[in-house]
Amino acid sequence: MSLHKLFLRFSPCVVVFVLSSVSLLAQERTPAPQAGTPASAPPSVSPTLKLREELIGEVSPDSKVEMARSTENHLAWVEKKGGERIVKLDGKQVGGVYQDASFLRFSEDEQHLAFTAKRNSKWVLVLDGQERSKEYGRLTAPSLSKNGKFFAVAGCREKRCRLIVNGDEMTPEFDDVSAPRFTSNGEHYGYFAKRDKKWVLMLDNQEFGPEMNMVISWWMDPDGKRVAVAGLIDKNWTWVVDKTPGPGFDVIGDIAFSPDYKHFAYGGTDAKWGFSKNKTHGVIVVDGKVAGEYEGRGFGGSWQGMFGASTQIAPGLRNLSPDFHGVSDPQYTPDGKLVYAGRRGEDNVVVMIDGAAGPPFEDIVSPIAISTEGNHVFYVGKRGDSFVEVRDQKAGASFPGKRAESFVGLLMISNDGAHLAYEIVRGGKQFMAGNTTRALRRVVVDGQAGPEYDALGLRDLNLRAEGKRYHYAVIGAEGTHDRVVFNGLETKLYDDVFSRSVEFVDDQTIDFVAQDGQRFIRVTAVME
Repeated sequence: MSLHKLFLRFSPCVVVFVLSSVSLLAQERTPAPQAGTPASAPPSVSPTLKLREELIGEVSPDSKVEMARSTENHLAWVEKKGGERIVKLDGKQVGGVYQDASFLRFSEDEQHLAFTAKRNSKWVLVLDGQERSKEYGRLTAPSLSKNGKFFAVAGCREKRCRLIVNGDEMTPEFDDVSAPRFTSNGEHYGYFAKRDKKWVLMLDNQEFGPEMNMVISWWMDPDGKRVAVAGLIDKNWTWVVDKTPGPGFDVIGDIAFSPDYKHFAYGGTDAKWGFSKNKTHGVIVVDGKVAGEYEGRGFGGSWQGMFGASTQIAPGLRNLSPDFHGVSDPQYTPDGKLVYAGRRGEDNVVVMIDGAAGPPFEDIVSPIAISTEGNHVFYVGKRGDSFVEVRDQKAGASFPGKRAESFVGLLMISNDGAHLAYEIVRGGKQFMAGNTTRALRRVVVDGQAGPEYDALGLRDLNLRAEGKRYHYAVIGAEGTHDRVVFNGLETKLYDDVFSRSVEFVDDQTIDFVAQDGQRFIRVTAVME
């Protein structure tokens, strides 16, 4: 899927220093099939996992972990003891002793670690254990270029703020600044600056585009030729592409660019207030012009869709739900076809692929997944109390989805489109009201459902070896403890399984980073 957001990704370069190791054995828990649900897939391999735990580091006695961040080969954390904080990298202290420390950031090559630290009520930037900035009353999160040679942070003194690059203050100064970010190739950086109550994107420290009342996000293609900014102009939210604002709305969705970056699309929604029903009017914008209009259910319906609806529309940049908002976030296939969902009437939400509609549903309750090879499209629709799988606009297997709030969360499709996995979420009234993330969650892989967990969330879902291997992490599997599931086999419980740390080593092996009491460990799980 084309999310087009800037995330730091980490690649292997350095081997973690290992202090000790221990082996464990985890037994598979085979859940009993439930009435009306698909039977759990029988294990295709030995029903045991061999676990090896390698110690990365230990938390000091009488200390607590305030935050931690892992990469493929490194782990950094902030320890608090009394009123003091220290930062540790792979078990060794970096930098000094501080009143506070925050914003742990690794460079993409994993060779550099930056964070901000408070000393004598002033903040400084610390890079590789050395203070690399002057003292400021406030610092934003730092950003590192791909190779770590350039670093940027924004700092403020007495309500005057500047960007700081490699320790040098840039001009001009502003009333406020956002945290800077480097683009994915590391060749450009940008941040938002506030002046006279208006915000503007500063790209490579030069003003880019119009002033806005508020800004949320920005994106640049890898070659630096196209730039998109999401923000509020007057009373409307819009995407400004290459300095030109598009149509504005109460709510906008994420922007998508075609593979050649020549075309772009986004969805928007306005609330329509009437005497009997409060509906929503959804629009698809292509290359800055309205290309399709759809009426959403708004607040007049009983079922509230994928993300749920409150009593008033939430403005800004949101994930668009086609039944409620009228349209979904659009995407492009690898061959440039536009894909999105639109509501054409009561119980008539369809997915449009290059202008052709698929089968109608009450709503599309999942993200729309597109394979990188073969242009296969997969999604899940809702009919009555059932979820229906749809591949290439043809309906397939169905599963029960009845509860106060039901939708499909995580979704993964193999590159060739032959295999798929997704998460079914079924929450009660507290979940629906947003008071908890705990809900009944299970993963379906190629039509076979795994065990259902009463959990806070699932993440790190991935497929490998032509769909024959999969893994995911169960957050809050029991209380606040997490575990990892590898092809239906469960690991032991850990205090924390780090986000994005679960990875395949080969078809028989995964590893991940976890916290177990006062220990940080790298866990290797091998199917035997």
